[in-house]
This record gives sequence, C-alpha cells and structure tokens, in this order.
Amino acid sequence: MQSNPTARYSARILNPDTTGPLHLELTLKLHSYPHPDREPVKILVIGSKQSVSSIVVALHQLGFAEIFEWTDFLSAPNADRPLQFGPDEVMKALVKYLPKGEG
Repeated sequence: MQSNPTARYSARILNPDTTGPLHLELTLKLHSYPHPDREPVKILVIGSKQSVSSIVVALHQLGFAEIFEWTDFLSAPNADRPLQFGPDEVMKALVKYLPKGEG
C-alpha cells in the first residue's frame, strides 16, 4: 500500500475579531520511500508505550504516516545509550502534554 505523498493538516482556530472560525490548512509533500531528491528526516516520539501509541495513531489519522511505517518500540536513550548523530544532523523537539491514561 503506497500512502498519498501529500498530507493536509487542518485546524479550526477561533478568530477573536469575528464570530466565525478561521480555517488554517498546511500542505506538505511527504514520501515514504527514498529518492535522490529527497532528504530523510528522523522523527522521534519518546514517552510511555501508551502515550507513544496515541501519538502514532493520531499522526496516522491526520495522514502523516501509516502505522506500519513506524519501528517497533525501542528502548529510550539514557546515559548508557545516548542518541548518536551524523556530522550534519541536528535535532529539534516539540513537547505536547497528553493526559495520563488517555489513548
């Protein structure tokens, strides 16, 4: 099964200056397979199994990635197993707070 390379993310944002919602849409070209004109981007989700699974399912529902594209659960990095980076790789993190027990 090949996923659609274009993912659309929509959000309703209330506009305080009007009575109606403001619609925001972001379109990204996403691909699941390597190609010479594509750059790999590694996305990490670190947390409890339940929270990580919830994020994976939410991203699937948004059309970001198929569930089978994610790896199996991996041990989280720690002092004995730090993350390893290539010379030109950088990392950015986003923190969202998911209520415990949800998912």
